[in-house]
Amino acid sequence: MKDERVGRLPKLASVRVRAAFAAALAAALCFGGGALWLRHVIYTSRMAASMETAQMQARGIAATYDTSEARASADIGALAKKQLEQGWGALGAGMQFPYYTESYAVVDGNGKLLLAQDRLAYYVRESGLAFPSEPPEMTEGWTGQIRVFLQPALSGERGHKLDGREVTLAARNIGDTGRETATVYVLATPLPAENAVNAVDRWLFPGLPAAVLLVAVVAWWAAGRALRPVERMRAELARITAADMSRRVPQPHTGDEIARLAVTMNETLDRLADAAERQRRFVADAAHELRSPLAGLRNTVEVAIAHGDAVDLDTLDATTERLQRLTDDLLLLARLEPTAPASGKAIDMAAVAEELVGERGYRVPPDERFVVVAGEPALVLGREDELARLLGNLLDNASRYARDRITVTVAKPEPGIVRVEVRDDGPGIQAAERERIFERFARVDEARDRGHGGAGLGLAIARDIAVRHGGTLFAADSTGGATLVAEFPEHLGPGEVFLTGPAG
Repeated sequence: MKDERVGRLPKLASVRVRAAFAAALAAALCFGGGALWLRHVIYTSRMAASMETAQMQARGIAATYDTSEARASADIGALAKKQLEQGWGALGAGMQFPYYTESYAVVDGNGKLLLAQDRLAYYVRESGLAFPSEPPEMTEGWTGQIRVFLQPALSGERGHKLDGREVTLAARNIGDTGRETATVYVLATPLPAENAVNAVDRWLFPGLPAAVLLVAVVAWWAAGRALRPVERMRAELARITAADMSRRVPQPHTGDEIARLAVTMNETLDRLADAAERQRRFVADAAHELRSPLAGLRNTVEVAIAHGDAVDLDTLDATTERLQRLTDDLLLLARLEPTAPASGKAIDMAAVAEELVGERGYRVPPDERFVVVAGEPALVLGREDELARLLGNLLDNASRYARDRITVTVAKPEPGIVRVEVRDDGPGIQAAERERIFERFARVDEARDRGHGGAGLGLAIARDIAVRHGGTLFAADSTGGATLVAEFPEHLGPGEVFLTGPAG
């Protein structure tokens, strides 16, 4: 039944949309991070240039101020106070310096203003800007720096971009002026750095969303082209039913993951079709094999009822036994169907062979054709009942066709391998039939009828058990009679290892 949830999934859940969204998100993070990094680099580099310029100007002003002409120019403090009251643009405008910077100030060692110009003069006059009473520590290039907050004008006048902002002032101490040491402060304005960043922003703000959108569109288109073969495979799979498993998905010739997926899907469909065919054959053969003993059992009972005769107990017992054996075999095949390996304990296959052969000597009549050839213990990890069933089936198969002798050999032909070999002196098996005898309900000739050869499940069950225990079962070449060989990995005890080289 089709899952109705698939039809209710929103379109946003499609792979193309999710791929486009993921690509857009990644592009937004990458481009956004790159844009922030670019703005930071531009701003910091321009601010560093502004600070370097301010330091250079502070050194120049300090050198010019520290001259006899400058010191003789007058009472700087009184001049500054007078000009401040008159509202001049430059406090101490009579002082002519070779560095014409727009914003600087000179204060004495007590923080008293001696000279100011332009923006610093404005903030001293309009908002009461004050300077520290002690000069800052001079470090890089004999200069220092301080951070000051530029309050807006007390009169409420607006218009300066630096109002309400914290800025950096480059500082330089002036040499011996005849008074206490004075300090020059030069404004390192952030406005050039901000203007440079604003110029970049005019391109980033519209360009970043456009780039993200372009990446999303390209990812959506590329995902659609990549998933087009997947959609064709899905449509083809939807047409495959249990009644018709001959169809296969198209395989693109791109050699990529989708092509390998198509190959894997077709291989899986081949295995499913083969399994379905084997299941159909198995069900048909099982029904056919069960019909015969059931029909015989029913016929015996009906004859006895119709004619009032006594039931032939021997026939009834044989038929019932055959029916039970066939049912047991079918149930065992169903249980062995999973391919999961069997687990269990260490089983000595030599001891199992001795025990099974010994049991046949006590049957009525006893079967004394069997000979066991086994040396040291041969341990196999697995389930004892399944391994005994495997060997028992091989012995049953040999006993049907052997004339005088059946040899059971348990050996370790090489490190890590346990081999169980059952050889008889019967008619043997033709090379062309050596693989088919392990198929279910297989009979290689007319001599192996239901009465003589069984239902054809014994060797199939034996091979399934061998495979479950990590081994193999095959018909080997033989000069006379048939030779069936089962090989298993040897179980080693704790601390045991294989020695592949000569002993030293």
